[in-house]
Amino acid sequence: MLGRTIAKSLAIQLLLVGYCAAQEVDPGPVRVGDRWSYDINDEVTGDLKNAVTFVVAEIKQNEITTRVSVRGRDRPGTVIYDSDWGKIDDGVWKYRPADMGIRKALQVGKEWRSEGNVTNIQSGVALRLSGVAKVVGQEQVTTQAGTFDTFRIEMTVRQINTKDQTRSSTAIHVTWYAPAINRWVRKKTDVRSEGRLRESFSEELTEYSRRP
Repeated sequence: MLGRTIAKSLAIQLLLVGYCAAQEVDPGPVRVGDRWSYDINDEVTGDLKNAVTFVVAEIKQNEITTRVSVRGRDRPGTVIYDSDWGKIDDGVWKYRPADMGIRKALQVGKEWRSEGNVTNIQSGVALRLSGVAKVVGQEQVTTQAGTFDTFRIEMTVRQINTKDQTRSSTAIHVTWYAPAINRWVRKKTDVRSEGRLRESFSEELTEYSRRP
């Protein structure tokens, strides 16, 4: 009986050690050639909206430039982020400073805030942004790409039109960020304005690869 109890105790300790080690995996910095593919799904209808792939094209100082391919489109686009995956420029919208991103190092309870402006370079529409994010827990998430240990981050961002402050919207993001791949494996977004749900969609990782 004593031997069985000791064996059980050791097994539990090994599981705990393995879990902690999984959380502390350091894949190293993002590298040119790293790739992540996602399915974008409508959360209301369940329909597949898009399939997109991000490939790191260049890393320069505090910027990550990605080439973005969307299934069904001939030409890829470019999205530029800061080193915390805060968006700077996606070819339509320019953020100053970068949007909230994922402020590392992550731990449960960590919270951060951000304020800034975003301008549509095609229409000239300008929005004032303010947001708050918090790491609310750690969860294991399984997608088509595998099973990952993640931090669950809840983020709320309010957008106000600078020329007409009666026009505003609120985006609520829930992100499951996996340190082992330097990016999120799932992200859900709801957008509301005038008290109504306008958009609800999710991104889910389907495959990824990293340059050695």
